[in-house]
Amino acid sequence: MKKNRLVIILSFCLVITSCQTLKDGLSGNKNNNSDEFLVQKKNPLVLPPKYLELPKPQGEESETEKELLNSDNLDIQKILGIDAESINLPSTQSGNAEEFVLKNIKNN
Repeated sequence: MKKNRLVIILSFCLVITSCQTLKDGLSGNKNNNSDEFLVQKKNPLVLPPKYLELPKPQGEESETEKELLNSDNLDIQKILGIDAESINLPSTQSGNAEEFVLKNIKNN
């Protein structure tokens, strides 16, 4: 009978010590709260350095850009051995595409 009591008491102590919540309650541990709902401070918003400056329109080019484009075209023409006079640029006359293509075919 004493043996049975000893086994029951030991098994009861084993069950009680294996329960973590009961162990925390008896030892007086407080709950560890997670920080998932805490708000972190952030830096204030800052304007970009050139916020009030307007960008240049794409259709307008400055004189230096035009000069650079012309010099690049001349360099390419020199490399390819093409004369500026021999280049036939399309005219800005109004007309349809079919007439333009037929005219260029006849010229070549």
